Amino acid sequence: MKKITINLLIAFSIIHSYGQNVGIGTDNPLEKLSVGSTSQFRINANGNIIRINNVPYFFPSVQGGANQLLLNDGSGNLSWSNAPSTPKPVVRQFAVINNGFTSWFIDQPADYNSGSNSNPGLVLYRGLTYQFVINSPGHPFFIALTVGGPGYSVGVTNNGITSGVVSFTVPMDAPDNMVYYCSIHSFSMNGVITIR
Repeated sequence: MKKITINLLIAFSIIHSYGQNVGIGTDNPLEKLSVGSTSQFRINANGNIIRINNVPYFFPSVQGGANQLLLNDGSGNLSWSNAPSTPKPVVRQFAVINNGFTSWFIDQPADYNSGSNSNPGLVLYRGLTYQFVINSPGHPFFIALTVGGPGYSVGVTNNGITSGVVSFTVPMDAPDNMVYYCSIHSFSMNGVITIR
């Protein structure tokens, strides 16, 4: 028992005399904890990681918020940033023109099992992005919950245009049934959108 106590006292005095730095894989630790033969990984006396793979890093002093990530400025200075909002890829583009004021033509008749592209029913999937390329002067194209109702705004850009692109990223909580329609000729120019 005396021998163990003496050995422990000697070990503690040796650690104390070397500045209390601890090294793994190195005989000359440069910080409180250094790992690797040249201290490539280091933690300072405050418990901060200051070097990874021999590259210096400076972490923020506070914890980031929900859905934030660390952004590196290229010099090792890290700061909290909101995750970038990247647009979802477009999975389908629909060509939309008017058939006078009696219906919408969407894509070509051969694109539909029925052989008709006049006011066709569409099936869209939650979480995916669709584009409607509109070329119908005088016929505003709307995506909505009901025919004649206000344009749906969640995930939709350019609702109600007569020329250009309406983009629709279908929300994960979108209703199961929606519609598209012309706000001037809604009695004849409308169709059902089924959401899955």
